Amino acid sequence: MYLRSGGRHPPGPCHAGRDHDHCRPRGSGGGKPGHGTRRRWRMAPMNDYRELEDTVATWAREAGALALELERGHGTLRYKAGREAVTDADGLIEIMLRERIATSFPGDAVVGEEMGAGAGADTAARVWHLDPIDGTLNYALGLPDFCISIALFVDGEPRTACIHQPIGGDMWTASRNEGTRRNGESVTVGKCRSLADAMVSVQPRKRGRLGRDPHLLQALLLESHKFRKVGAIALEMAWTAAGAYDGLIIASRGAIPFHDVAAGILLISEAGGVITDGRGQPYRRGGHELVAGNAAVHRDLLELLGRFPEPG
Repeated sequence: MYLRSGGRHPPGPCHAGRDHDHCRPRGSGGGKPGHGTRRRWRMAPMNDYRELEDTVATWAREAGALALELERGHGTLRYKAGREAVTDADGLIEIMLRERIATSFPGDAVVGEEMGAGAGADTAARVWHLDPIDGTLNYALGLPDFCISIALFVDGEPRTACIHQPIGGDMWTASRNEGTRRNGESVTVGKCRSLADAMVSVQPRKRGRLGRDPHLLQALLLESHKFRKVGAIALEMAWTAAGAYDGLIIASRGAIPFHDVAAGILLISEAGGVITDGRGQPYRRGGHELVAGNAAVHRDLLELLGRFPEPG
């Protein structure tokens, strides 16, 4: 399924000409859809997802603008299962994104953090994974570290992804075999050559291995250069893809919520990174641990984890 190692690949033959009927919205003479586009697209073979990537970025930018508009009137901060924060803004943004997808791709299925799996999500070939606000608690507290995360999977594989941080305006996008971009400029994972020099995003969950084994957490602190946790996994995966962080580790007792990592999986792999589970096997949806980074830091993180068996 996905993903052991990533990296860039030469663009496919479809991309070479750049002007294809199958990439155009109906009734369009070509070019990129405008802001808030609701035009329906022809279903494309999609060996080239770059123009779709531009459309998804438009949706994310629109969602970000809505988040900022609602920021001071998002409603009462509440907590759902697992003590996860939620506001009215989360639901309103997910509704907007679902409307954009339904208008442009009426046959596609959607799975969102707030509204769950839509009709056909278990069997559809094309499934969108949405996190309308990742880092909701930060958002509700007026902190800047939150983002919108959107990813399209086709036949279980990531094809297009976008993560947008409304405050600051950064937009990270990726398409299969087309690399990763930050604000339109190509980025790659960091060049750090060892964990000792690495900045690592560490995501402990209370019941996960990092939360239950203080010796492992201490080893990460002592053997890395620095580690960080800002409370928005998707955003920290984007930073890892762009080289701000050199590695990332998530350790949960149960399944990692897929909306947290769906877009980041493609961003990191297309930026040349490696993504596995905590045992070095391909990461699969439903896994409880995820390790990512450039090849050297990823190797060191796995070696460190291997010294601390999971508690029973």
